[in-house]
Amino acid sequence: MGTVSTGITVVPYSPQWHSRLLDYMKTVYPSRDVRYLDWWLSNMDSGEEGDWQRCFIVLEGEEIIGCTTAIPIELVRDGRKTGFYLRGNTIISPDKRGRGVSKRLYDRVNSYDNWLSVGITDIAWKIQPKYVNNFTPLRPINVYVALNGWIVTQIVRRLLKKDSRAVDWPGNIGLPHGESFVLINNINDLGFPEEVGWTTDNVELVRDGSYLQKRFFDIYCAEWYALYKYVKHEKTEGFAVLRRISYRGVEMVSVVDYRFRNREDERKAFRLAQKVARRNRIGLVFGMSSRKYRFFGCPFLIETPKKLNFATGNKDIDFSDLLVTSADSDLDFVYYR
Repeated sequence: MGTVSTGITVVPYSPQWHSRLLDYMKTVYPSRDVRYLDWWLSNMDSGEEGDWQRCFIVLEGEEIIGCTTAIPIELVRDGRKTGFYLRGNTIISPDKRGRGVSKRLYDRVNSYDNWLSVGITDIAWKIQPKYVNNFTPLRPINVYVALNGWIVTQIVRRLLKKDSRAVDWPGNIGLPHGESFVLINNINDLGFPEEVGWTTDNVELVRDGSYLQKRFFDIYCAEWYALYKYVKHEKTEGFAVLRRISYRGVEMVSVVDYRFRNREDERKAFRLAQKVARRNRIGLVFGMSSRKYRFFGCPFLIETPKKLNFATGNKDIDFSDLLVTSADSDLDFVYYR
């Protein structure tokens, strides 16, 4: 990584750095929505002082030349909540690379190991195992698509450069055997399980009322999302969060997040998205998941070659069945609109 230059210091983050770090991020990521960058930093600000110590800024004199960030999250393990961190990518100014700056940041990252990181860049994936203690690769996150009969019409609309239309989110979508998805506008209408988590997985990312409210309702882009509860035998047995996305001019309905009491029901999140897509004459459904789903089912799911790198700093926890979705990645904010 080269020799570390003199005059470089690494300092922990605190909310007083918010404005300066936001200005720096806008310079490094000029094409990204400033609201997203501000939202990410606000999540850091909302943590305790100990949480700020997981985020670091590199200074050359008074100039910010790099940073690494992390936001506090919670896991459910053995029926109890435990604190963890979702670590973002390490950022180094392009003209400051090759001087050992990344190593200085990774030395600070080594002060804690209770972190997860989704979507690590391929370059960082090669570098971090050398410098980050206990860097443990986890199974990659899969990207799925499903097609329906409206795909041809959609291609024609794109060729004709027709404007996209607002999505009609149905209030109720029925399924066989008395099951249904019901659109909710208030998190209190969801109906949470009596247990701490939704699933029977060994480890689960917390999806309680506080998380869902903050992630999908109290966010600058709340109008993007539609939260449906899954009702089975008149009882809430899961939920799914959808949104319309556009990638390179192609409209899709995205399965952003989901949890079900029974893992066999998880594919119904994609079935819900397919029904919404057809109703809106959209030919593609998109979804990201750490689960491995077969092609055959309802709907047919095509696993694309695209994978997202996923790792942790904790070797003691078995993350083999941890469910990770778009909600846990910046993919939901950065790569499509």
